[in-house]
Amino acid sequence: MALQRVLEPEIGESAEDADLYHAMDHTAVNQQFVDDLFSGGPVGPRVIDLGCGPGEIPILICRNADHVGLEVEVLGIDSDVEMLDIAKRELEIEGVIDRVTLQHADIKDLSCFEDGLVHTAVSNTVAHHLAEPRLLLAAAKRLAGDAGRVFVRDLYRPEDEATVEALIRAHAEGEPPSAQQLYRQSLHAALTLEEVRAIVNDLGMDAASVKMTSDRHWTLDWRGTA
Repeated sequence: MALQRVLEPEIGESAEDADLYHAMDHTAVNQQFVDDLFSGGPVGPRVIDLGCGPGEIPILICRNADHVGLEVEVLGIDSDVEMLDIAKRELEIEGVIDRVTLQHADIKDLSCFEDGLVHTAVSNTVAHHLAEPRLLLAAAKRLAGDAGRVFVRDLYRPEDEATVEALIRAHAEGEPPSAQQLYRQSLHAALTLEEVRAIVNDLGMDAASVKMTSDRHWTLDWRGTA
């Protein structure tokens, strides 16, 4: 029988949780996310990162923008103040604090942000932490507006436990047991490709804009037509 979705606690509920997540090596997947974002279509100039965590995605967006001569302003939001504290330190170290604004906000209710606020709405591996991932995708579409771009990537839920363990061996073998368990919980909490496409279609976006982009990730890359 196919694996059923099992929710996990949202990350970063304490300073210890935030530090554990920050200590995990996400460099390669985050860089790939930003490389694919820039190679796949227009970016910005106003960008929002929904669930920015310790700030690596906004930093990499600024670096990539510099490389191609693009001016961007990034708004990073997260519901966890501990993560935002880490992000602020990282932005200062990287020298991009003047181009990235951090704001405490809950992805489950972004009504304080106006429609069409940004040109590009992004989110990386956040959806599986939410009981209702639809709220994230709906917010991204609304904030990007009718002419904007939505770029969301997350884990997919495998068909069976054997595949879960194989993915852990392939991608988290060098991590401590606590980090491996976080990864295991994340895979169980993720959506299947069919579940994501159903949500996207219900929101009025093309289901074909959701594709498997690695052995463990799906990506939604949608652009409005207005």
